[in-house]
Amino acid sequence: MTKSYTRPIKTKASAVGERNRTRWTRHLRSKVISLTATPAVMAIKNASALNAIHGQMKSPSRAGWADRPRWVTTRLRIDQMAVLEMLQARHLKATGKEISRAEVLAALMAEGLERTLNHSNFGGKNA
Repeated sequence: MTKSYTRPIKTKASAVGERNRTRWTRHLRSKVISLTATPAVMAIKNASALNAIHGQMKSPSRAGWADRPRWVTTRLRIDQMAVLEMLQARHLKATGKEISRAEVLAALMAEGLERTLNHSNFGGKNA
């Protein structure tokens, strides 16, 4: 049995800076833009953001883009979380720097996006 990912304490592993902290998210965004119809993706993103803040706004007059949440919560299966933690540990070992679960997920999505889009189950022509 493997132990779960443990954050490094009192090291420089977490000192990655804002630009590196969101590297994979930016990479995912550029992949989405290059591979899909961007207006459709933005419409889905905007709808998701509005649904997430529905009923959670500070005041009804503040409904808008500036009040959108930066994070959403979703459920993952234990085996999926184990993969994220395994990749976090591998990244730390390979680079000496920490990576968040969100960034690990962005890396997985970015690297698998084109293949998934091409799969017939997702509207592509390949099986």
